[in-house]
Amino acid sequence: MKKNAQFLIDNIKGMDIPGSTTLNIRYKNMVNFAKVYGITDPKYIGPEEEGVVACHAFANFYTIKAIYKLLLGFKLNQDGRERGLALDLGKLLHAGNRYNWEGCVDVKPGDKLTVTGKCIDARLVEKNMMFFTDFLVNVKNQNNEPVCNITISAGFRKGGY
Repeated sequence: MKKNAQFLIDNIKGMDIPGSTTLNIRYKNMVNFAKVYGITDPKYIGPEEEGVVACHAFANFYTIKAIYKLLLGFKLNQDGRERGLALDLGKLLHAGNRYNWEGCVDVKPGDKLTVTGKCIDARLVEKNMMFFTDFLVNVKNQNNEPVCNITISAGFRKGGY
């Protein structure tokens, strides 16, 4: 376990996550998401033709899709063999998100979001052999404007890395 953790620490910190993923934003998904949170402001649940935008909670919608789509394709070469970041997805834990909307524009129906990311930290907690990674995920719209920057933390239980 320690060998795998050290390999990941040495090789993924600072590494761009290979590829990107694209998400098409639909009015119905934005509005339904806001309603789940009890949001009643017409800015977020009003008619599409009146310029409705996504509430900030909607970032959860594309964050979860991004982490799985991007991380599933994250491959490394260890000891001459290709391996994924996660060796056992059943041991992957979503440990949290931090959202930053500074300098970002609102998400609107019809937007086509592109998600890219980079591993910014990797560490092992030896006491319980939990391995944690932090990814900076950048989400931009079809005009290359940022809509949200997210730090996603993922934990891997022993045997998952």
